Amino acid sequence: MLHDDGSGLLQTTVTLDADAVARLGTAAAAAPAVIVDDFRSAGWKVSRWQKSGNGSQTISLSHSFADRAELAQRVAELAGPKGILRDPTLSRQRGWFSSRNALSVVVDMRAPSVGVTSDAALVAKLRSAGVDPATLESQLDSQLRGALHLTVVLHLPDGHTETYVAQDGQVQTVRATSGGTDWDHVVKFGLGIALAVVAAMFFLAAAVGASRNRRRVIQRFETRPPRDRAPLS
Repeated sequence: MLHDDGSGLLQTTVTLDADAVARLGTAAAAAPAVIVDDFRSAGWKVSRWQKSGNGSQTISLSHSFADRAELAQRVAELAGPKGILRDPTLSRQRGWFSSRNALSVVVDMRAPSVGVTSDAALVAKLRSAGVDPATLESQLDSQLRGALHLTVVLHLPDGHTETYVAQDGQVQTVRATSGGTDWDHVVKFGLGIALAVVAAMFFLAAAVGASRNRRRVIQRFETRPPRDRAPLS
C-alpha cells in the first residue's frame, strides 16, 4: 500500500490449509510451529494465528516503509534476496496541475524455494543430525511448487488497486499506475485567477471614480465666481 508522500505499508497474509496445519502443528491443532521471531526482531508486526472452520489457519505480517530503499529492504526480508517477490519500485511525480503514482514488483514463480541451504545455522544443525540439506531442500521445493498459491495486491493513494494471481512457472512484473490532470487544482487555480481579476477590476473602478471626483471638486472651485468685496468707509 503506497501513501501519497511516498511511504507505505507492506503486508502479507499466509494461510496454511488443514493438511499443512496437521503437519506443522501439534496433536491438539494449536498454532503451527512456524518460527516468526526473526520478523518480530526486525520490527514486523505479527498477528496471532487465526483458525477457520475448515481447519486452515492464517497469520498476518506487516511493516511500514519510508521510501523505495526501505521497501526493497522489507521485500527482501519477507521473501529473501532472490525470492518470489523482488525488485520493487515506486515513483511519484508532482506538477502544478498533474500527479502520477506508480508501484511495481517482480513476481517470480519459476522456481520457488524454501531456502534451506541459504541458512547457515540450519544447514549445520541438519548435517549434525545426519540430514543432507540439499536433498531436503529439493524435496521441500517440489512440494512447495504444487502447494503454493500467491496473490499480489498493489494499492495506490487514490484508491486504485491492481490484483495479480501468480501463475506457476511464470515471472511477471506487476504494475499499478494512476494519475493525470488534477482537475481539482485546475479549478481552484482558475477560481483564484478569476477572483484576482475581479478584485483588480473593482480596485481600478474605485481608483477611476476617486480621480473623477477629485477633478469635479477642482473644477467647481475654479469656476466659482469671486465674492463681492465690502466697500471702504
